[in-house]
Amino acid sequence: MKKLILSALLCCGFANASITDCQELYVGRIWVEKGVGLQGVVFLNNKEDGGGSYWSYFVGWSADERKEALSLLIAAKASGHRVNIATEDSDGCGIEKGGTHIKSVYLANNP
Repeated sequence: MKKLILSALLCCGFANASITDCQELYVGRIWVEKGVGLQGVVFLNNKEDGGGSYWSYFVGWSADERKEALSLLIAAKASGHRVNIATEDSDGCGIEKGGTHIKSVYLANNP
């Protein structure tokens, strides 16, 4: 029985957050500004991190799209659920270097 449990643990990968590929991220700081709404977000590798990515911005998003994204981000932050994002950067991520514009944000498969 121990061998079965050990082999099950070894064969299955664990999801790790990574600000290098924009997958399985935690929501850090959320920036909402009067007259604009959702401006940007900082993502974290771990919930306990004191710092994470640079700000990623919602440039070109309509007011309704910003509201929808804000709802998703707040729900993910409150529940500790992870998100995946894509940016307009050439590599689809780039949140480590800053000044990125978010193209999409969605809940990850695993909390």
